[in-house]
Amino acid sequence: MVSHYPCLGLKDLAFPFHLFQEGRFLMRAFLGFTLGVVLWFPHTALAEPVLGDHLDEIFIDDGLTLKEVVDMTFERYPQSALIEAYQEEARALEQRSSSWIAGYPMIYLQYIDDALISNRGISDVQSGYQVPLWMWGQKDASQKVSDEAKQAAEYYTVAMKHEIAGLVRDTLWNWRLVENRRDIAGKILEVAEKLTRVVQRRVELGDLARADLLLAESDELEKKTLYILAEAEVMHARKAYQNLTRMTRVPRHLEEIVSKVREMDERHPAIAAANASVERAQAEVELTRLSKQGNQPTVLLGSDSTSIGQTNKDGSYGTSRNYGTGTNLVFQIPIGGDDWHAPQVAQANLLLNEKIVQRETLRRQLEKALHEAQHNFEVDTAAMAIADRRKTIAVTQIEMSKIAFEAGEVALIDYLKILSGAQAAIRDATERAILLQKDTAIINQVLGISP
Repeated sequence: MVSHYPCLGLKDLAFPFHLFQEGRFLMRAFLGFTLGVVLWFPHTALAEPVLGDHLDEIFIDDGLTLKEVVDMTFERYPQSALIEAYQEEARALEQRSSSWIAGYPMIYLQYIDDALISNRGISDVQSGYQVPLWMWGQKDASQKVSDEAKQAAEYYTVAMKHEIAGLVRDTLWNWRLVENRRDIAGKILEVAEKLTRVVQRRVELGDLARADLLLAESDELEKKTLYILAEAEVMHARKAYQNLTRMTRVPRHLEEIVSKVREMDERHPAIAAANASVERAQAEVELTRLSKQGNQPTVLLGSDSTSIGQTNKDGSYGTSRNYGTGTNLVFQIPIGGDDWHAPQVAQANLLLNEKIVQRETLRRQLEKALHEAQHNFEVDTAAMAIADRRKTIAVTQIEMSKIAFEAGEVALIDYLKILSGAQAAIRDATERAILLQKDTAIINQVLGISP
């Protein structure tokens, strides 16, 4: 790649340091230009307004527990409105199953006369009350749907709360991770600031070249940039927590004990809810099979009033009438029609199989998630031991390199390399400890254990 600024090529960067022995003017001009480039742009790009007013502060509450956070989040969670809807549906189904009639009752009214045909003055009025009846076994099937719907609503409530617990766990541990990264970045920045002051003092005493001061200041600005970015991630994590929980308080203690259970069972909230959904769909299939598309047997009880005009001597019909009233009892029973009813049963059976597929897919997803969570826990446990050892070595390296730098045995650039590697080891050790606790929470979540 051809440089558009040949005077600032890699080869020429060493040129002013050579002139330092021969002339101070060029050295001062070069350092002034470089210092302006390094200091001007970072300060214009990384000014304090970058953080803005999006503080979204949260406060640590020693008396608050993780379970309480989950409970309060559950009460305010939008999907909780579905629970009331499911419960209302279960109550409506129970009301239907408790009814003695199997559909809408009707009032029957019919009027018949012969005015347009024979015109003999014959009229007939029929009236009655028609009630649909349950088919054999249909009421029990309806009650089964009601019971399964009620149980499904209960399991859905537990599963929803457990899902919210997973969201709260994930949000809190992400916040704990970025908080740790921000804290470490702040400590590293403090070290860089102190180092810059030390280098500046040594430059003033003539112990170090001004190029070392540029290097120290550049390193400090880099650390400041990382700190600002880390602080921004903390702000995002705070907002995510507030958005989920609608709270500004967080519990101090998030740590959990890893469960001794190694495998999932049918008591897992998500699996239990899926099983309940399958059972309800199975009950719906049976009810649909017995319902004949709503064509229920009916019984009609009413009256039948008939009036007949009297015949005159000349054969004409007079105005006098004879009346007769009787009781009307009618039974209607649907027979056959399975060809028309088969698509309804097939559709209900299709929904049942969809529920079964969803349940089995859920099982596989949970099995995979559990394997990954347990494997991550084992990996992070092993990595934690290594990270602790690296941290111990890093602390020693920092102390030794600091002494060597102060004695002039190590150049600043080498000291910064050693410092950077040691700081990375310390950061990794503290982060591994948090990741290990997060792995524990994930295992408990996948196993169906709520706080």
